[in-house]
Amino acid sequence: MDIIAEMPFVFLGSRLKRLAEHMQADSSLLASANNTHVPPGLYPTLAVLKKETSMTIGELARAIRVSQPAMTKSISKLVEAGLVSNRADNSDKRKSVVALTAAGASVVSRGEKIVWPLLDTVVRELTEGLSGSFPDQLAELEKRLEAEPLPERAFRLSSPELQPATEEDVTDVVSLLNRSYRCVGGEGGWTTEVGIIDGDRISEETLRQEIITKPEATLLVWKRQEKVTGCVWLEPVSDGIWYLGSLAIDPQLQNAQYGRRLMTAAEQWCRSRGGSRIQMTVLEVRDSLIKWYERRGYHQTGETEPFPSTDTRFGTPVTANLRFVFMEKSL
Repeated sequence: MDIIAEMPFVFLGSRLKRLAEHMQADSSLLASANNTHVPPGLYPTLAVLKKETSMTIGELARAIRVSQPAMTKSISKLVEAGLVSNRADNSDKRKSVVALTAAGASVVSRGEKIVWPLLDTVVRELTEGLSGSFPDQLAELEKRLEAEPLPERAFRLSSPELQPATEEDVTDVVSLLNRSYRCVGGEGGWTTEVGIIDGDRISEETLRQEIITKPEATLLVWKRQEKVTGCVWLEPVSDGIWYLGSLAIDPQLQNAQYGRRLMTAAEQWCRSRGGSRIQMTVLEVRDSLIKWYERRGYHQTGETEPFPSTDTRFGTPVTANLRFVFMEKSL
């Protein structure tokens, strides 16, 4: 039962408040996912303080158009979070002056550069194509938010922010690669090698050894709320040429264009470091994967090499005479 939805005009204010609280909570989660921690609904107050430097609680209440008691509660939350200071006015001790702290200024700066543009994009998409009466539009907004919260939308719409893997990421990367390439039961999606190669795709020991012995290479990860969601290995081969390997996306997020976005971000990463061409190897029997890379602009060079069947660090072939084909793309 949803009594507020059943009586949309009688309880319109309550429904607007419910929707606002949902969106504010989602916005706060989205900010946290981008390393910006702000109590729900308090970004506008920080934005006003960025423009005005310092204000009284009454002035802030009028600027945001809320009651003074409501603003007092908001300031208490921001003070507790270390984002603003609240001190007595030197000229009038009866008043208190609110100002951004260094941490608050940093949060606003990151908000302006990353979080707010992201929110603008996702909320524009959220509200696109709404029609019908105002209550019908509110119902559709609630339905869309329930189906895909703002942080989920932001992750889908934003460009991957790749970062070098840390020692703490190795376990998650190994789990991701094994789930993506060797998971029995179909979880691996379009990257799975089940039925072609048995055993783990890689172990923590092997990955750590690869990182140590190839310091010029970089293992990049794409994180979502501190969880490794995607990874890719990039290694310089010669002047302007990079090798790309171990491209993987969480199987639960496949078929939603995350793979191509990760690929594009990896290519941009190489391009920004003077890369002019990317090379890779793909198992010859992986027709669908080869075609996927071809749709991304890669082509087979005609060169092949046998799968190292005696090196069980990367699994044991089920099919005899496995070979890799070489593919490349000019950036």
